[in-house]
Amino acid sequence: MSIYLAVDLGTTGCRSILFDDALSELASAYEEYGLITPDARSVEQDAELWWELTLRTAKAAIDKSEIDPLGIKGISISSQGITIVPVDRELKPMCNALTWLDMRAEEETAFLREDYGDGAMFTLTGKHIDAAYTLPKLLWMKKHMAETFNNAWKFLMPMDFLIARLTGQCVTDHSMASGTLLFDIKNGVWSREILDRYGIPEEKLPEIRRSGACAGKILPHVAAELGLGPDCVAAVGAQDQKCAALGAGLDMKTMTISLGTAAAVTKKWASPLTEEHTAVGWGGYAEEGAWVTEGVVNTAGTCLRWLRDIAYRGESYRVLDEEAEHVRRNNTVLFIPNMSGAPSPGYHPEEEGCFYGINLSTVRGNLAAAVMEGIAFEIRELLGKMDAYGNVERMVIFGGGAKSDLWCRIIADVTGLSLTVPTTAEAAGAGAAILAAKAVGVCLPPLPEARVFTPSEDRTPYEERYRAYCSLKNRN
Repeated sequence: MSIYLAVDLGTTGCRSILFDDALSELASAYEEYGLITPDARSVEQDAELWWELTLRTAKAAIDKSEIDPLGIKGISISSQGITIVPVDRELKPMCNALTWLDMRAEEETAFLREDYGDGAMFTLTGKHIDAAYTLPKLLWMKKHMAETFNNAWKFLMPMDFLIARLTGQCVTDHSMASGTLLFDIKNGVWSREILDRYGIPEEKLPEIRRSGACAGKILPHVAAELGLGPDCVAAVGAQDQKCAALGAGLDMKTMTISLGTAAAVTKKWASPLTEEHTAVGWGGYAEEGAWVTEGVVNTAGTCLRWLRDIAYRGESYRVLDEEAEHVRRNNTVLFIPNMSGAPSPGYHPEEEGCFYGINLSTVRGNLAAAVMEGIAFEIRELLGKMDAYGNVERMVIFGGGAKSDLWCRIIADVTGLSLTVPTTAEAAGAGAAILAAKAVGVCLPPLPEARVFTPSEDRTPYEERYRAYCSLKNRN
């Protein structure tokens, strides 16, 4: 039996998971880590901690599984994107990493919009100009940390950093590069135009390779620490949402929904139509000859947790489900979930959330149902903007929200598409395992299905409520 180690490095935690060659989960280990916030606009992380937790969780997963680590054939990474850290030639961080949550580069963002133009940038890179992305952060660093910028050997994103520590090779993939505003999405290369225009030396960036390519053998001292064999390799991984889509079985007829803190809705395309489809951002994918659009609801599971904390304090999500189920057929409350702006469709960072239709008969179950429905309505709007209807037959949903049968039924009813929930919530880890296997010449299938939800025969109530929801949004 061959075994693959998947490392899923998220924004607030690191999980290592062992999968066998049937993509069954053998064992996993998880550790959280924090964000560093020097001021209201700055959000940093200690990149050295990424590496320490990767080693610790990998060791813990191996110990839990009681497998012989010599059976591990490959390792791959599913990673948060956009975050950037400058390193020296010994791969040591020269400062804290600037995370994707970091918004300090507001002046640089405004300059890019004026100097290059948001439309032109979207056509080239598939992304709107925003302080979250890497290019504004590098321009900020160039101005405010000139010595660090000039002396940096490489600028690495989290996946790149871990691969470099594992193999000594500084490489990234198309999905990670897509979050930089430095990537020519149609040609799959760093944009010479952008690099030259803004003084970013290409030699300071990692080499772009395909997801699933072999990055190199695990360095001897790392292999010794983890008990790995001398031929164990690291594969080029992918950004976490793209890894999850791969693990869940994204294809031309199947879309995926990651329903976690945020909701990410992903559709696969055969070509990047960045001039025609501008409402939702584009990205490279973990398969050659494929691209994705990814619509995002910034606050999805976050909204439900917020409601639980203020209205269901000390109670479980099961109670929210039960009370929402009791009232949802006659619910009159609507909820707009844009509690942290709306990145898509379009780009509206100023938007806010609200409840509408509350009266003296409203109970907290109405609020719970409205929150679930509001995210479902946003998903339906994204499907329309992503040209899904008539082209997509089903969706695979995973993440914490997929544990709720009620929420899955609501999304199926609102969208009119069947939903499949895979056998594990760790779709991103499964995608990384698929890429690790690919690096050693093995083709693993996506995760099998565990539950299926089909739309109700009578969807009229949700059709009416969706129209009311759209009317409310347009009034705002």
